[in-house]
Amino acid sequence: LVRANDEAQLLQEVCQGIVEKGGYRMAWVAFADDNPEKTITAKAWAGIEEDYLTRLHLTWADTERGQGPTSRAIRSGEMQTTHDIRSDPGFALWRELAEEHGFRSNFSYPLTVAGKVIGALGIYAAEVNAFDETETQLLTELGGDLAFGIETLRTRAQRDHIAHQHQHHAEILRHTLEDALDAIATTVEMRDPYTAGHERRVGELAVAIAQEMGLDEDKIHGIRLAASVHDLGKIQIPAEILSKPGKLSEIEFMLIKTHPQSGYDILKDVEFPWPIADIVWQHHERLDGTGYPQGLSDGSILLESRIMAVADVVEAMASHRPYRPGLGTDTALGEIERGKGSAYDPAVAEVCIKLFREGRFSWQT
Repeated sequence: LVRANDEAQLLQEVCQGIVEKGGYRMAWVAFADDNPEKTITAKAWAGIEEDYLTRLHLTWADTERGQGPTSRAIRSGEMQTTHDIRSDPGFALWRELAEEHGFRSNFSYPLTVAGKVIGALGIYAAEVNAFDETETQLLTELGGDLAFGIETLRTRAQRDHIAHQHQHHAEILRHTLEDALDAIATTVEMRDPYTAGHERRVGELAVAIAQEMGLDEDKIHGIRLAASVHDLGKIQIPAEILSKPGKLSEIEFMLIKTHPQSGYDILKDVEFPWPIADIVWQHHERLDGTGYPQGLSDGSILLESRIMAVADVVEAMASHRPYRPGLGTDTALGEIERGKGSAYDPAVAEVCIKLFREGRFSWQT
């Protein structure tokens, strides 16, 4: 009962234990079928060949073939004890068959699960009067334990099924959210074609940094998704400012600086499994409090956001922009080196520089 992992194993091992340890001639578990004929199906047995059971043709209906102890136990919900099969009228149809197999007495116990009789445990002995009061009490306890075991396993199976369904639905929702983020990222890039691919490249570098730092796969996945929409807030900035070829005015730059807040406002009410909105909100924050939009410092900034900040700066400086040509990777890494420990997380900065200097990272797109 304790070690069984599934119902079939439980039923079979109980039957084998009854025969091998209890010394009985046969044990079987029968279930009552929910059909018009009210048939009975053997689910497990030990001590006898299957041919005996297939020749019984039992029913739990109150008919001629439903007068045996198994049928009566199922129908009445009460245990049935047959002290001598030869003299029990309920065995009339099967007496000869039972004697062929050396059966002289029987004990049948109804199995009640969730308040409903689902079947019976049947035990056959080779001796007359094998089931005295003491034996009957022990077997009654065993039958009750078996019914409890069945109910426990079914409850566990139902719980596991529900958990599996929840996991399946969560995966569907997760993929839907990811697809939505990809669609949003594409929309943002369409408004700012000059920086097309920026989010993707930032994601590649941020993921590489996170992997090198030993972050778990789920957190890394969240970083990749956050990177794909980290500039989402730019959707509220006029396209002519985003693609302006010259230097931005102070007012225009102030508008640009609103995009982390705008991105956060768009995403904050979406229940992602990852802190996507907060990563977007904080990716321009700096350890020394000189970043924006909140002016956060040090421990107030998520590690994911610190990684995103470094990746964003490196990609932006290395790539072309409407107002300047690309400055190159070396210049970008120089900025990270100078700001290490003040503006940028020192551990993140070290990993980023190391990846490039050792030739272990290059953008795929």
